[in-house]
Amino acid sequence: MIVARSSGYLWDIVATLVGRELRIRYKGSVLGILWAILSPLGTVVILHILFTKIVPLNIPNYAAFIYSGLLPWTWFQATVQTGAATLLDNRDLVRTPFFPRAMLPAVVTGSNFMLYLLALPVLLLLILMEGIVEIPALLLLPVIWLVQAMFTLACTILVSALGVVIRDVQHLLGVGMLLWFYLTPVFYDLDRIAPDKAQLFLLNPMAVLIQAHRAVTLYGRAPAWPALALWAVLSSLLLAGSLVVFRTLEDAFVEEV
Repeated sequence: MIVARSSGYLWDIVATLVGRELRIRYKGSVLGILWAILSPLGTVVILHILFTKIVPLNIPNYAAFIYSGLLPWTWFQATVQTGAATLLDNRDLVRTPFFPRAMLPAVVTGSNFMLYLLALPVLLLLILMEGIVEIPALLLLPVIWLVQAMFTLACTILVSALGVVIRDVQHLLGVGMLLWFYLTPVFYDLDRIAPDKAQLFLLNPMAVLIQAHRAVTLYGRAPAWPALALWAVLSSLLLAGSLVVFRTLEDAFVEEV
């Protein structure tokens, strides 16, 4: 009974802070939360023009192809980069006695997932226009969400803790994320790469997650379960390790922020 009440209380806090995070992010914006849809669409338009007109990659249904990879990538990238500063941006909460500080990276992960969900109908509309939507396969999406949520949360907890004691983390992430983006098959097709080289991409968890997301949404088939299961296990271990690092550095947070 006590555990259930405590769990419900924590969920209420997370829900409240997620709503607060979204309100602050779009405060004063004319279009507000619509930017969650317009921003990735703008990227899709640019990449579509670049890789269909200027440097053609000859990938069918390219707009839907890009969008199916860009949505999970944006969720991950925005969460990790925002999460690096979340403890510094919420100094008052960090300094509040008994406040569960590890909840702040969870709030960032949850708020960016909400933005992902807002943009998801656009992807469904694109694939519906192409006549390639497969409703049964879409039922597998929550499995992919769960694995990505674990991996994203693990990375966010880690960089949020390191970002307090090492202020250069935020700047390093900008360079690191750019490199990671190009090593992830967001705008190119991994199936067109030589098999021996394509196997190396399995070392990139976001490549595995985007391939799984694209398989379910764009191609209407089940993801590669062995690779997804492997990264589910590794993500859970990384999450546990990130929490250990967070708890180890937590005593220094109040002084550093």
